[in-house]
Amino acid sequence: MKATAIITSLFLTASIAFAQLTGHVNNRATHIVKLKSAMNTTTAHDFILANHRAYSLSQLGPKTSFARRKRRSYLSTKNNDQQIEGYDTIFSAAGLGPKLFLDSLTIDNSFTTVSGIFPDDQFIDYLHQQHNVEYVETNQLYKAQALLPLWDYSLNDNTKSHTYHERIKELKFEKRGALTNAVSPNWGQSRIMQRTLGDLTQYTYDEAAGEGVHVFVLDTGVNGNHLDFQGRAKNDANFVDNEDENDMGGHGTHVAGKIAGNLYGVAKKAQIHSVKILDKSGDGTTAHLIKGITHVIEVAVPGKTLINLSLSGPKSRLIDEILTKAVKEHNIPVFVSAGNSASDACFFSPSSNPNVFTVGASDRNDEVPTYSDVGQCVRMYAPGSEIESSWIGGSDATKIIDGTSMANPHVTGIAAILLSRKSYVNVDELYKDLEALGTPDALSFKWSTALTPNSNRLAYLENV
Repeated sequence: MKATAIITSLFLTASIAFAQLTGHVNNRATHIVKLKSAMNTTTAHDFILANHRAYSLSQLGPKTSFARRKRRSYLSTKNNDQQIEGYDTIFSAAGLGPKLFLDSLTIDNSFTTVSGIFPDDQFIDYLHQQHNVEYVETNQLYKAQALLPLWDYSLNDNTKSHTYHERIKELKFEKRGALTNAVSPNWGQSRIMQRTLGDLTQYTYDEAAGEGVHVFVLDTGVNGNHLDFQGRAKNDANFVDNEDENDMGGHGTHVAGKIAGNLYGVAKKAQIHSVKILDKSGDGTTAHLIKGITHVIEVAVPGKTLINLSLSGPKSRLIDEILTKAVKEHNIPVFVSAGNSASDACFFSPSSNPNVFTVGASDRNDEVPTYSDVGQCVRMYAPGSEIESSWIGGSDATKIIDGTSMANPHVTGIAAILLSRKSYVNVDELYKDLEALGTPDALSFKWSTALTPNSNRLAYLENV
């Protein structure tokens, strides 16, 4: 659509502004402590509590500390060693634990973290000085990368959203051996199968595409009851407080449908595993993301597992480390959205990590829309504007939305198909195959070419 650049300015999106969590809401951790050596939960918690106790005592000063000990000795005689609430309780492990809301996570001997509510910046500085602490990082906010346009697609028959049942009725299927020719339910499915821009109303697909591959969608959840998944989507884990495992925002269902839906999907027989790390507003934290990646590492099927991360946020050393661990040590490919900040993807996480596969957006005219992040960290572009897929609110609900969140699952789906066809020694081999398949010099960068180097490569799927 030629009006994409104009309409973009009207989009409602919160994806450009990224917030750091300096306060605490609903007991949400403010910081995450990365320890130098592995500790179990009890030891890790005791370590933080002991340091907080030592720090708190140091703030009292020698005179206050002496007076406190003297008063405690007197009160012990009078009150049978009972501590006075509001005075001594804050220095006991029992008193500190619930107030700090500690939560620890250990993957292996090289990765142990403890998150908690630490509102005192001086205590953070104190922790930095401890020899068992590698570093402390703010528990930052990450957002789903979808745009909700003010443009009413229902006004245009070519872009009008239909229910799943309506789409099935209007589509025509022609079986041709192992492949099927059909009317494309969305232009993106047609475009990734063309070397040059042509008719976007038809496409050819393999009904068994992606079979045997497990795709973990770390998002707002997935509407597993949607007809398009045919029972291939399940809820694996939920790390969002105050929400159940169901998708209450729609973003995760849309992404999963584009990866592996029977109608809207690229890899139509892949298995979808929902790992809920974003709330209904599409917001999640560093801690949520770390827990989600850890879960995948623990349950991954070797050589047949992929991760889709359609989110973006501030740079994070913690996120970089755990994603690198997943890719390099556990051989799990990770596909991430470039971001919708109209900026350089290298400025954000996880898109800046060199070990993930970062995907930007294109439109139906082979132009990179103005919202899409670009730059040398983006390996490939895929259809991201006017993308229709499954949604929440019913078993046949659909929605058209825009964003690099919609581009990324196209490539995740292609990767799932490649994994179902071939065994890869390592993740880099899969990434190289994807890049080699991509169509070079197919895209137009209207605003970004002069600002930053771009990888001019459009996603491509070859049916065999």
